[in-house]
Formats: sequence, structure tokens, C-alpha cells
Amino acid sequence: MQLLRRPFIYIQVYPDHFTGRVVSESRSVRRDCYALNNRRSELKDFSRIRESLRSLIKELSPGFSLRRPVGLMHFIPEHYVPTQHELEAFKKTAERAGVSFCWMSKWETPHTDQELEEVRRAL
Repeated sequence: MQLLRRPFIYIQVYPDHFTGRVVSESRSVRRDCYALNNRRSELKDFSRIRESLRSLIKELSPGFSLRRPVGLMHFIPEHYVPTQHELEAFKKTAERAGVSFCWMSKWETPHTDQELEEVRRAL
């Protein structure tokens, strides 16, 4: 039943944009976010990042559901390496943007659908 099923959104973070998709679906969405491109210092202003994430999550979420989606943000090290403080801020920002809970990943390669399905089953 779609009303009770919790969507699982996989978000990849790049230096200037986010890409996201619902696990086990092929459609992906890209949102530009140039606030991520400033790598001279730590990110401090997450309001523009939150707006990009909110529009991405809103487009990927079903029209009506009784449960908010769960997210996995993936920072691929060759593209974007966050500090520990930034990871905590990204988690809070994603949860304020519309997901009920967000995991963080810094695995070297993008996650496969099989790995994501295993995480979904663990929910």
C-alpha cells in the first residue's frame, strides 16, 4: 500500500549540484546548488542548500503519503569531501528539508541498487 510505504531517497552530493532518485525507480532529479561550490572554507550558510534539497525531495516524494521519506546522502570523495561538522549540518539540513531521517555515506563509489535495497530492508 503506497500510503503507508516510506519512500527511500538516495541523494548524491557533487560540488555544484545534487542528484536524487527513489530507490528501485529509474527516474532521477538534478538540482543545482552553487552554495556547495565554495571549498575555500567550511560551509556555514545551509539555507540555500536546504532550499535545493527541499525542492528535490518534494519532486521525488509521492503526491500523498502518511509517512515522510527516509534519505541517504552520499558524498563521493573524488567529487566532494565534507568535514565532520559539515556532515552533521547536512544531516540536520536534510531532515529540515523534508526527510524523516537521513544517513550519511562517504563510500568511494556510488551505491548499487542491491546495497540500497539491503538498507531499505533494514528499516
